[in-house]
Amino acid sequence: MVGDVMIVRRCSQGHRVRIHRNTTPGATRTKTYADGSVETLTYPSSRYDYFVDVDGTVVKRSDSFKTIEEFFVAECAKKHGDGHGRMIVGGHHIINGVATTQADYPTDANTKAEIKDFYDKRGIVYGGSETKAKLLSRIVPMYQNNKEVSKHLKV
Repeated sequence: MVGDVMIVRRCSQGHRVRIHRNTTPGATRTKTYADGSVETLTYPSSRYDYFVDVDGTVVKRSDSFKTIEEFFVAECAKKHGDGHGRMIVGGHHIINGVATTQADYPTDANTKAEIKDFYDKRGIVYGGSETKAKLLSRIVPMYQNNKEVSKHLKV
Protein backbone atom coordinates (compact mmCIF):
# COMPACT_ATOMS: atom_id res chain seq x y z
CA MET A 1 0.00 0.00 0.00
CA VAL A 2 1.39 3.39 -1.01
CA GLY A 3 -0.32 6.24 0.83
CA ASP A 4 -4.04 5.56 0.56
CA VAL A 5 -3.71 3.52 -2.66
CA MET A 6 -4.07 -0.21 -2.28
CA ILE A 7 -3.79 -2.61 -5.17
CA VAL A 8 -4.62 -6.06 -3.87
CA ARG A 9 -3.88 -8.03 -7.06
CA ARG A 10 -2.51 -7.27 -10.51
CA CYS A 11 -2.67 -9.32 -13.70
CA SER A 12 0.27 -11.73 -13.87
CA GLN A 13 0.69 -11.09 -17.60
CA GLY A 14 1.13 -7.34 -17.28
CA HIS A 15 -2.31 -6.24 -18.48
CA ARG A 16 -4.02 -3.42 -16.61
CA VAL A 17 -6.50 -5.56 -14.70
CA ARG A 18 -6.37 -4.88 -10.96
CA ILE A 19 -8.25 -5.46 -7.73
CA HIS A 20 -8.23 -2.42 -5.46
CA ARG A 21 -9.30 -1.92 -1.88
CA ASN A 22 -11.63 1.12 -1.89
CA THR A 23 -9.68 3.04 0.75
CA THR A 24 -10.60 6.55 -0.42
CA PRO A 25 -14.05 6.59 -2.07
CA GLY A 26 -14.38 9.32 -4.68
CA ALA A 27 -10.66 10.17 -4.80
CA THR A 28 -8.79 10.50 -8.10
CA ARG A 29 -5.27 9.12 -8.23
CA THR A 30 -2.74 10.02 -10.93
CA LYS A 31 0.56 8.19 -11.30
CA THR A 32 3.35 9.30 -13.63
CA TYR A 33 5.91 6.66 -14.55
CA ALA A 34 9.61 7.13 -15.32
CA ASP A 35 8.90 6.68 -19.05
CA GLY A 36 6.49 9.65 -18.93
CA SER A 37 3.28 7.61 -19.21
CA VAL A 38 0.44 8.64 -16.90
CA GLU A 39 -2.35 6.57 -15.31
CA THR A 40 -5.41 8.11 -13.73
CA LEU A 41 -8.00 6.23 -11.69
CA THR A 42 -11.06 7.59 -9.91
CA TYR A 43 -12.12 5.47 -6.98
CA PRO A 44 -15.85 4.73 -6.85
CA SER A 45 -17.78 6.92 -4.43
CA SER A 46 -19.80 3.88 -3.37
CA ARG A 47 -19.45 2.12 -0.05
CA TYR A 48 -18.12 -1.13 -1.59
CA ASP A 49 -14.87 -2.47 -0.12
CA TYR A 50 -13.31 -3.70 -3.38
CA PHE A 51 -13.35 -2.85 -7.06
CA VAL A 52 -11.77 -4.05 -10.30
CA ASP A 53 -10.34 -1.66 -12.85
CA VAL A 54 -9.68 -2.77 -16.42
CA ASP A 55 -7.60 -0.39 -18.50
CA GLY A 56 -8.39 2.46 -16.10
CA THR A 57 -12.17 1.95 -15.95
CA VAL A 58 -13.91 0.65 -12.83
CA VAL A 59 -15.95 -2.31 -14.08
CA LYS A 60 -17.02 -4.14 -10.89
CA ARG A 61 -17.61 -3.27 -7.23
CA SER A 62 -18.30 -5.61 -4.32
CA ASP A 63 -17.96 -6.10 -0.58
CA SER A 64 -17.14 -9.78 -1.19
CA PHE A 65 -13.49 -10.55 -1.94
CA LYS A 66 -14.54 -13.93 -3.40
CA THR A 67 -16.92 -12.20 -5.83
CA ILE A 68 -14.40 -9.56 -6.84
CA GLU A 69 -11.57 -12.08 -7.25
CA GLU A 70 -13.69 -14.38 -9.43
CA PHE A 71 -14.57 -11.38 -11.63
CA PHE A 72 -10.89 -10.38 -11.77
CA VAL A 73 -9.89 -13.91 -12.86
CA ALA A 74 -12.51 -13.84 -15.64
CA GLU A 75 -11.29 -10.42 -16.86
CA CYS A 76 -7.68 -11.65 -16.91
CA ALA A 77 -8.78 -14.70 -18.94
CA LYS A 78 -10.34 -12.35 -21.52
CA LYS A 79 -6.96 -10.63 -21.93
CA HIS A 80 -4.66 -13.64 -22.13
CA GLY A 81 -6.64 -16.85 -21.88
CA ASP A 82 -4.97 -18.39 -18.85
CA GLY A 83 -4.05 -17.40 -15.36
CA HIS A 84 -3.66 -18.45 -11.78
CA GLY A 85 -7.31 -18.38 -10.80
CA ARG A 86 -8.24 -17.51 -7.26
CA MET A 87 -5.44 -17.17 -4.73
CA ILE A 88 -4.51 -20.35 -2.91
CA VAL A 89 -2.78 -19.75 0.41
CA GLY A 90 0.43 -21.76 0.34
CA GLY A 91 0.13 -22.31 -3.41
CA HIS A 92 0.84 -18.75 -4.53
CA HIS A 93 3.27 -16.06 -3.53
CA ILE A 94 2.22 -12.45 -3.97
CA ILE A 95 5.01 -10.39 -5.51
CA ASN A 96 3.99 -6.73 -5.74
CA GLY A 97 0.35 -7.76 -6.10
CA VAL A 98 0.99 -10.48 -8.71
CA ALA A 99 0.07 -14.09 -7.91
CA THR A 100 3.12 -16.23 -8.57
CA THR A 101 3.40 -20.03 -8.49
CA GLN A 102 6.60 -22.01 -8.16
CA ALA A 103 6.37 -22.92 -11.86
CA ASP A 104 6.43 -19.20 -12.78
CA TYR A 105 9.94 -18.60 -11.42
CA PRO A 106 12.59 -18.46 -14.15
CA THR A 107 15.37 -21.03 -14.31
CA ASP A 108 18.58 -21.50 -16.31
CA ALA A 109 16.38 -22.77 -19.15
CA ASN A 110 14.83 -19.30 -19.58
CA THR A 111 16.34 -16.60 -21.75
CA LYS A 112 17.53 -13.32 -20.28
CA ALA A 113 14.54 -11.61 -21.95
CA GLU A 114 12.12 -14.07 -20.28
CA ILE A 115 13.70 -13.43 -16.88
CA LYS A 116 13.42 -9.67 -17.38
CA ASP A 117 9.77 -10.12 -18.41
CA PHE A 118 9.12 -12.03 -15.15
CA TYR A 119 10.66 -9.13 -13.19
CA ASP A 120 8.93 -6.42 -15.24
CA LYS A 121 5.45 -7.93 -14.72
CA ARG A 122 6.08 -7.92 -10.99
CA GLY A 123 7.57 -4.43 -10.81
CA ILE A 124 11.02 -5.66 -9.78
CA VAL A 125 13.82 -3.22 -10.59
CA TYR A 126 17.06 -4.50 -12.05
CA GLY A 127 20.06 -2.97 -13.78
CA GLY A 128 19.99 -2.83 -17.57
CA SER A 129 23.44 -4.36 -17.81
CA GLU A 130 22.80 -7.28 -15.42
CA THR A 131 23.78 -10.66 -16.81
CA LYS A 132 21.44 -13.64 -16.92
CA ALA A 133 23.36 -15.17 -13.99
CA LYS A 134 23.00 -11.97 -11.95
CA LEU A 135 19.27 -11.81 -12.68
CA LEU A 136 18.84 -15.44 -11.64
CA SER A 137 20.89 -14.90 -8.46
CA ARG A 138 17.91 -13.04 -6.97
CA ILE A 139 15.87 -16.26 -7.01
CA VAL A 140 16.72 -18.28 -3.93
CA PRO A 141 15.81 -21.95 -3.57
CA MET A 142 14.55 -23.18 -0.20
CA TYR A 143 15.64 -26.65 0.89
CA GLN A 144 14.26 -29.28 3.23
CA ASN A 145 16.32 -32.43 3.85
CA ASN A 146 18.66 -31.46 0.98
CA LYS A 147 15.75 -31.29 -1.48
CA GLU A 148 14.59 -28.08 -3.14
CA VAL A 149 11.00 -27.46 -2.02
CA SER A 150 10.37 -23.89 -3.19
CA LYS A 151 11.84 -20.69 -4.61
CA HIS A 152 11.62 -17.12 -3.37
CA LEU A 153 12.95 -13.74 -4.40
CA LYS A 154 15.84 -12.36 -2.38
CA VAL A 155 14.88 -9.07 -0.73
